[in-house]
Amino acid sequence: MHIEAIRLQNLRTFVDARIAFADPDDSAGRSTGNVHVLLGGNSAGKSTVLRAIAASVLAPVLERAGGLTGHRWLRRSPAGSGDTAPPADDIARVETGVRLHRQDLLGRARLPLHMQVERMGDLELIDWLRPADASLARELRQVQQVRDASAFFLVAYGASRWVDLQQQVPRVGALPLPQQRWHRVASLFDNRGLVPLAGWLPAYAAQNPGRYRQVVNLMNRLLPQGCRMIDPPRPASVEAADMFEMEGVALPFRGLSDGYQAYVGWVGDMLYQLCQGARSGRKLVDSHGVVLVDEIDLHLHPAWQRALLPTLATALPAIQFIVTTHSPLVLGALQPGNVAVLEPDRVRGTRIVRLAERVHGQSADQLLLSPYFGLDSTRPADVSDALEGLRRAGEAGDPAASAAYLRLLSCGEGGP
Repeated sequence: MHIEAIRLQNLRTFVDARIAFADPDDSAGRSTGNVHVLLGGNSAGKSTVLRAIAASVLAPVLERAGGLTGHRWLRRSPAGSGDTAPPADDIARVETGVRLHRQDLLGRARLPLHMQVERMGDLELIDWLRPADASLARELRQVQQVRDASAFFLVAYGASRWVDLQQQVPRVGALPLPQQRWHRVASLFDNRGLVPLAGWLPAYAAQNPGRYRQVVNLMNRLLPQGCRMIDPPRPASVEAADMFEMEGVALPFRGLSDGYQAYVGWVGDMLYQLCQGARSGRKLVDSHGVVLVDEIDLHLHPAWQRALLPTLATALPAIQFIVTTHSPLVLGALQPGNVAVLEPDRVRGTRIVRLAERVHGQSADQLLLSPYFGLDSTRPADVSDALEGLRRAGEAGDPAASAAYLRLLSCGEGGP
C-alpha cells in the first residue's frame, strides 16, 4: 500500500484541501521518489495531515476508537472572521486514495478510503464510511482485523515519541490484530512509548537468525557513519547488553546520546513492526507500506539531517515515507515534487501547494530565504534591521552608512 492522495474537509485548519503524493520525476535517477515532505509553520496542519492519513487507513478497525476521541478534529471558525468565514460544521471528512500491492490481499490496484468525524455532544467520533460494495467492505474489514498483519501496513511516529524500556514486547506481538495496528500509530496521537530494540532483537538471534541478520544489516545501513550495531551483542551490563559501537566504544542503548536514542528509537520500532508484519520467507526490504514521521529531524545533528532522507529511501525502497520537518538541511537532496508546502489562511483554511523553485543542491540559507520557508533574513532580527537602516542611508548618499553597512555585513557587528 502507498498513499496516492488525501482530501481533508472541515478538519482543523483545513476547509477543503487536497494533496497528491505522486512519485516525483527525477531525471538524475536519485532514489528519493518514495519520500514526501510536508513543510509549513507551526499550526499550519502538518501533524493533522499525518493523523488524518493514519486514521482514515485504519478506520475499518479503529472507528470510534478511544485513542482518537480525545483529539479535536473539527474545524472551528476563527473569531472575528466575519461573514466570509465558513460555517462551523458538525462533520469533517477525509478521503484517502491508496495504491494497493498484492501484499494487501484485496486483488485490486486502487481503493478510496473514506472516514468522517462527527460531533456527538462533547465528543468527536470517527466513523468509517463503508464502500457501496458490501462484499468489498466485508473483505476490507476482515483483512485488517484478522487475516494478515502485512496487509495495509502503516506505522507512524509523533513528535513526542520515546522508547518505553519497560515495555513487554512479547505481549505487544500477542495482541489482536486491530490492537497491533493501533500500537503501530499510537505515538502520533498520544504519549505512547515505542518498542525497545533490546527487548526483542536479541531473541531473534536464536529464534530466527535469518531475520535477525536482516535487521542488523538494515540498522547498520540506516545508522550514521561512526555508529554501528555490534553482532553479536556484548555480554549484558548492569542495564542492558552493549548493542552499539560509537567510534570504537561499546554502548547499550541508554549509553547513546539523546539524539541517537531519538533516531534509533523510532527506527528500531519500525524494524520491529516490519518483522511482525512480514510473512515468513519475505525479505524486510521487499515489504510495502507507509511510514509517517512527525518532525523527522528531531534531535539530529545537521550532518545527519543532510543524509537522512536519501538513506531511508535507499535502504527501504518499497516503503513510502511521509514526513514533516522544519529543517532546510533535510530538503537538500530532494526535488520540488518531493515537497508540499502548507500555507495557512484564517478564513479560507490551509492550502497545500507545490512550488517550482529548485530544492536539490541548495544551501540551507538559500532554502530558508526561498518560498519554501519564506524568511526575509537568516540573521538575528536586530542585525537584519540595522543592515536595512544602513542600506537605506547609504542609498540616500551617506558614505559613512555605506562603510558601516559593509563592516556589519562582513563581521556581523559594528566593525572589526
